[in-house]
Amino acid sequence: MATLKDVARAAGVSVMTVSNVFNGTGRFSAQVRDRVREAAEQVGYAGPDPAAASLRRGRTGTIGVVLPLPLETAFADPAMTAFLQGVARAFHRHGTGMTLLALPPAVGPLGRDAETPLEQVARAPLAALEKAVIDAALLYSVEEDHPGLAVLAKRGLPVLAVDSPGHESGAARFGAAWAGFVTVDDRAGAYAAARHLTGLGHRRAVILVDRLAAQPRIGPLSWTRAMADVTSAVVRQRLTGYRDAWTEGGLPPEDLGVVECGTNDPAAARRAVRGLLSRHGPRPTAVLAVSDSLALGACHAAHEHGLSVPHDLSVLGYDDSPAAATASVPLTTVHQPTDGKGEAAARLLLERTGRRSATPVAVALELPTRLVVRSSTAAPETKVSDRRR
Repeated sequence: MATLKDVARAAGVSVMTVSNVFNGTGRFSAQVRDRVREAAEQVGYAGPDPAAASLRRGRTGTIGVVLPLPLETAFADPAMTAFLQGVARAFHRHGTGMTLLALPPAVGPLGRDAETPLEQVARAPLAALEKAVIDAALLYSVEEDHPGLAVLAKRGLPVLAVDSPGHESGAARFGAAWAGFVTVDDRAGAYAAARHLTGLGHRRAVILVDRLAAQPRIGPLSWTRAMADVTSAVVRQRLTGYRDAWTEGGLPPEDLGVVECGTNDPAAARRAVRGLLSRHGPRPTAVLAVSDSLALGACHAAHEHGLSVPHDLSVLGYDDSPAAATASVPLTTVHQPTDGKGEAAARLLLERTGRRSATPVAVALELPTRLVVRSSTAAPETKVSDRRR
């Protein structure tokens, strides 16, 4: 295997000059640069080892993006892909690489009262996070009880979170390594959504969430238990916003149910809503979903059950994904600037990693949300609202 010395001998220059040419450091003429590169090609020298060069510089030029779910699930999620597009755009402009680090649950969604496994995340993904050659970590919607956070805290790398863990939780866990928090005004968005439904006259509704904590579960649960179990900062804010609008309308919390679907995909929501519609007793007249994917699944379940959206069941999503506007019944939803959120988070983390400060400052940024009213919500029809189909 050819070495720097072989290149230097062939080019008739010093080893230091060869090193400077390949690393882009020091001063040398264009003629010397061309001679060194020609000599390297002649002797078969491919260039310095990237890992070794990173160690010398103290930088890898790569940032890890940590996702608490499998990559195939992430790429099927419209909000996730929009977020990653924003991140990639900022990294590309800066010449920074991106490594995706998936930390999915070791076990799929469990029943509501099933025992929590000892290993919530498999060892291999956690080991990959521990050894990843990165300068910093950008967390996307990672629950506050996720075991990956402890791994990152030990590494001491700069960490910035989007949506979860929350700003206070992240600062307490990561200390000086905490670079900040980027989110949207989730509480206000959820409040506007629930206020829209109560204003239409809805008095019984159910909230669909993908998962409350690092270990996903499935099934309905009481409002009190949902708030006690939730470790996702973003889901906590949305639940709070829904509840505030509901109770300010003079409605009892027990008429605003919560159902955990286990994953953020339409099929999971279809199963959950089919179960709700098949139960005895008064059914909900509206569904509040924490994502458009879940909301669209709820619409499918309603149609399968012979119900009309919105006349028999109003459905309201969150994200304002492209599919929301093009659905067979265009979806009322809460718009959030998902790609802008990703771009802003990447920019702030790049600013932190490029700064050498004895007293780094963590930044918290909150972007606005807005309600987008389309065709999937309407006043409940009292003649059918209490009849089980």
